Amino acid sequence: MKQIEKTVLDALYGQATGDAYGVPVEFMSRKEIREYGLSEMEGVDTKRHPDSRWSDLIPAGSWSDDTSMTVASMASFIACNGKIDYDSQMKHFIKWWEAGQYCCLNYPFGLGGTIDQAMRRYHMKTPVIDCGGKGFRDNGNGALMRILPFSLYCIFHELNHEETVKIISEASSITHGHAISQMSCCIWTEFLRCLLQTKNVNDAISYVEGIDYSQWFSEEELSFVTKKQIRALKEEDIGETGYVVDTLKTAFYSMCHGHDFASTIRIAVDMGYDTDTSAAVTGTAAGILYGKENIPKNWFNVLRGKEILEETGRKFAEVLASEIL
Repeated sequence: MKQIEKTVLDALYGQATGDAYGVPVEFMSRKEIREYGLSEMEGVDTKRHPDSRWSDLIPAGSWSDDTSMTVASMASFIACNGKIDYDSQMKHFIKWWEAGQYCCLNYPFGLGGTIDQAMRRYHMKTPVIDCGGKGFRDNGNGALMRILPFSLYCIFHELNHEETVKIISEASSITHGHAISQMSCCIWTEFLRCLLQTKNVNDAISYVEGIDYSQWFSEEELSFVTKKQIRALKEEDIGETGYVVDTLKTAFYSMCHGHDFASTIRIAVDMGYDTDTSAAVTGTAAGILYGKENIPKNWFNVLRGKEILEETGRKFAEVLASEIL
């Protein structure tokens, strides 16, 4: 139970911290962010903040849709006593956006268009597993950013690759139904699995590169994994977009080049554009590798909503453990 709880809290705090650190520079370019020189949690309530979408609106330390939907997903697991119920998952997402639950502020922000469309389909009685868009242009990073609770479910239940692919693909399909999104979430889940076991980035990369994904997927967009090119990724290989493959590449690149929690998150944010999501996804792995105790104090102290993260994380770990033990 203690290992499960520590892992959940390390990953969740890592995600929330990365998310909040990246919020004030979201949609800024790499060049703009690097010229600005972000090093602290910033926002509308700090003396210094960039000219960007959120920094004139959102207080420092605030996490966005990425972490809110992860917390909502954990709340669904808690409500269902550790079991998977996709209708419950979607209803909890809707509670976030329409009722302002699972937020660190008293209102939600950051909803992406693909997830908005999925919620609309659900309201129109589309079966929940079919609500996610299935077109190539539906491959934003909105499933990857919230997949953590399902990843931990598969990891701690010690599910094999086939079982994991089924669950993670279905979990993605609530909002993102294309194979590229599904495979990205599966690859990241397997990376987290090995990272948790070995605490070694290179070992975890070797592990995900050794899985034969062609049994389930045939997407060439993710060939950098199957062709064992993760460590060879360069900045110019990674687009400044919200495309899920670019987010996955950013997370791998940041984990390969960072040497502690702070440097890893800074690298992810410095890659530009969808900075909160890139840092949120990266933060789940950095949290597992370095532990929440190694999150910089000047970041952690400013982080909002710690009571929500703590309570939800502990309860999620409890129901997860009760299913296993």
